[in-house]
Amino acid sequence: MIQKIHFFRLQCLFIPIFSALIISGCGKGEVDKSKPTVWLPDTKAEQLPILGYQGINFSGSKEQIKNQFNCTEYELTLSCKIKVDGNEDHVWAIYNESGRMILIKKELGYFNKEQAQQIIERFTLKYGLDHEPTEGQLSAFNAGLRKTKTYLFGKGQVAFQVGRSLNNRNELMLVYYFPEDVGAAFANSIQN
Repeated sequence: MIQKIHFFRLQCLFIPIFSALIISGCGKGEVDKSKPTVWLPDTKAEQLPILGYQGINFSGSKEQIKNQFNCTEYELTLSCKIKVDGNEDHVWAIYNESGRMILIKKELGYFNKEQAQQIIERFTLKYGLDHEPTEGQLSAFNAGLRKTKTYLFGKGQVAFQVGRSLNNRNELMLVYYFPEDVGAAFANSIQN
């Protein structure tokens, strides 16, 4: 009888503890999996002019890129999900009316100061920094008078931009990859 009472007490003590351990462990892997991965560019030097991004070449036709990467077409834009080092990367390939790709855009989500600084540092190593916002441009952006602040790399072929959302409540991060001539024109428009 005493053994049964002692065994019962042990059960009452260990069952809640064991249950708590199991419950606390449940979903741990799910949380890690659902946590968004932070995108950072690699730092391998790349010869200029750049020809595209992650296998999507600026010279590729819309049909070719659409078929090769199984992209979804929206008039002059392709939404492409590509595999990079085992991770899915989502980019937009944007064409002009004559069918030429003029931009590959990567949306990075809400502004994160630490991630933004790392992106700027890595792009500087990879391509060289050609332009950063002036103090006047930063002041205008911070005051809400300017919608974007832009950093240019690789002779204007790569841009990292922080822009305000349509409702002006959030700041979003974007990366643009341009063909050489389009990047030069974009760089000229940003610097003036």
